[in-house]
Amino acid sequence: MVLKGTTVLRTGTSQHEAGHFLIAYLLGILPKGYTLSSFESLTKEGSLNVQAGTSFVDFEFLDEVVMGKVSAKMLNRFSCIALAGVATEYLLFGYSEGGLADIDQLDRLLKSLGFTQKKADSQVRWAVLNTILILRRHEKARSQLAEAMSSGESVGFCIDIIERNIDDADV
Repeated sequence: MVLKGTTVLRTGTSQHEAGHFLIAYLLGILPKGYTLSSFESLTKEGSLNVQAGTSFVDFEFLDEVVMGKVSAKMLNRFSCIALAGVATEYLLFGYSEGGLADIDQLDRLLKSLGFTQKKADSQVRWAVLNTILILRRHEKARSQLAEAMSSGESVGFCIDIIERNIDDADV
């Protein structure tokens, strides 16, 4: 019984992280790594401070945050990537149990940029709708990506899965 619950949790986590990974890649932000559990982060990163998550090569975004001027294009990308895990879970299961940290991170960013609550809500709605459209269009790629991530495949292998399962006309 515990194994079944663990499998469901891991499957949900891999689906969630596959959402982040896929959306980031399709929006031009290169994923550089992922973990699906704290134990996995201990073995990969040597730290228990990291929970399940996907990390990115996001120097351009970090530079903009440090300068205090985040472009609308970069904010839109970040918003979609941040909400991709929650959107994936919702599409698959009808609800989302994970992602509170993702939502908090986006909320903190929007507040730090001076967004009013109304403007922040509008940004979140826009990002969720666009992310869901992309996820629906690339369901096969996301599904196969989640399977590969559950098997612990490399980032390069995961990117290859995306490339093999999208049509150039879809991007």
